[in-house]
Amino acid sequence: MELKIIFNPRQIVGELNELSRIQLPRAAANALNLTVFKMREDMQNQARSRFKDPVPFTINSFLYKKATPDLTEATLFIREDAPKGNPPSRYLAPQIYSGTAYRTRFQQRLSNLRDPAKTGTGPVLAPNRMMIPTQSPRGVRFTQRGNMSPGQYVEIYSYLKNTDSTETATRGRVSAGRAGRRYFYMNQTMVDERRNLRTSKPGIFMVQNKSLMRVMTESGLPTYNAKFPFFDIGRESANRYFPQFLRQQNLL
Repeated sequence: MELKIIFNPRQIVGELNELSRIQLPRAAANALNLTVFKMREDMQNQARSRFKDPVPFTINSFLYKKATPDLTEATLFIREDAPKGNPPSRYLAPQIYSGTAYRTRFQQRLSNLRDPAKTGTGPVLAPNRMMIPTQSPRGVRFTQRGNMSPGQYVEIYSYLKNTDSTETATRGRVSAGRAGRRYFYMNQTMVDERRNLRTSKPGIFMVQNKSLMRVMTESGLPTYNAKFPFFDIGRESANRYFPQFLRQQNLL
């Protein structure tokens, strides 16, 4: 998604002398670039105030393309790529347009893993479901912002990809002492068979030091109302700053 500021020199060219007409494209480009930079600052400040403790990657995902004398338009946009993570333009979209939550790369990978248990009939995670980390410090390694650490996500996926869930679930308590921590997925049937679990929902569990700990719980995809008016913030900033910066070019 992007927001463009376009300057049409014909709107004021009749008010300019010959020298100013020649200088106009460069002056307009300067004003546009100053404006789009301020738009980015406003967007970042709004993100900090509207989102709960956003990570630096999200704050820095607001990017811009500068105007030139030959193309007097500047563009503010949200980063669309993330080689090692989730594209901000995708996970921010429900906050801008409203809609269901974006399924992260981790969630999508779980949907490509088949449940290896004998009672399993499909993927570990259905396309309309997601895995949410528990808030208990028992088993979950948190970042300073209170999120599950990226390293643990990688660790969990590696175990699920290469481990038989049924075997780990039945023998995990014994083998964990020798092999460190292990992760496995329990589907609904497996959870129902274990009456000592606090939550009767499918999820991902960890075995360490002969202890069984739930680290993630399966849940439906939440739906968000639009809370980040990206386009309104950008238009308001452009209307406020561009006339000011254009006047500073001393054309009139």
